[in-house]
Amino acid sequence: MAGRKASLADVATAAGVSIGTVDRVINGRGNVKAETEQRVLECARELRLDRALNLRPTRILRLGVVLQNRSNPFYKSMVDALKQCACDYSYLNVQVVFYFYERLTHRDVLQSVETAARACDGLLVDVFEHPQVREVLQKLSASLPVFTLVSDVPDIGGVGYIGVDPRAEGRVAGELMGRFLGKAGGEILLITGLQSFHCHEQREMGFRSVLRDRFPNCPLAKLIESRDDRNSTELLVKSALAENRNIAGIYNMPVGSKEIAEILQSMGMQHVTFISHELTEENRGLLKQGLIDAVIDQDRTSEARVAVQKFLAHYGRYEGQIGPIEFRIYLRENC
Repeated sequence: MAGRKASLADVATAAGVSIGTVDRVINGRGNVKAETEQRVLECARELRLDRALNLRPTRILRLGVVLQNRSNPFYKSMVDALKQCACDYSYLNVQVVFYFYERLTHRDVLQSVETAARACDGLLVDVFEHPQVREVLQKLSASLPVFTLVSDVPDIGGVGYIGVDPRAEGRVAGELMGRFLGKAGGEILLITGLQSFHCHEQREMGFRSVLRDRFPNCPLAKLIESRDDRNSTELLVKSALAENRNIAGIYNMPVGSKEIAEILQSMGMQHVTFISHELTEENRGLLKQGLIDAVIDQDRTSEARVAVQKFLAHYGRYEGQIGPIEFRIYLRENC
């Protein structure tokens, strides 16, 4: 084709489709399978079809986002970040559609995942480990891009995990706890959400390993599974502290930091070192008051951006650089 511009016919030949199909893709007329559209766009770019392909009108790509408990401040901010990112890339005709499961049961998760899969071109899910959930995600990943968010479900055959390294988060929490307690050390109360969430399991492993290897004077006194419920957290922590007044440190992974801080105040145990996750407005206020010693925070804006970019890249609509995702440590002085 030296000396002349590529035509729709050239693209059709290269992609193995009709000229009409190429025309529908390039001009956004719809009624083309997602994988066919992707192949046509790739061929059009390779042949340098004289069109602004990244700015063209085309069919809307819908990313179905499956999250737990919309009342959780962390997930509220994640929703806001995803909405903003989809708005930033609206010129590429992408939308995010949200599906929430309010109860931590595999049936609720499956219902949300399957509903999203029927209506969307890809899935971004934060779900826990369960045989039936794993089986459904594996089946869906054969025909849809499936990304895991915040908490991974390893080896499902999806496109990949989007989030920070939870084991590294746990190790940092262990390092902070050991350094804050110093030579005196003390017993630690560890609070997880639902432990079948991969992120909670990995954080716990990282936390335990650092305390064992570097701070043997900081033994784990008790592990509490709160199931990401504030009321449950309050009752379990109050009971644990009443049973053991020697608790010197608390590491809380899920929700409930406000309730824990109030318990420590009411029991006259403000000396207890308290480390938590996610810089929500509530946790920021507790940090400023000195009621939390440190917060380990995921960058939700970066997670949302990477999620949308990878989804668009899967369909050939984004070719830019996809940045890393990191977590940050906040103390009273930098929150």
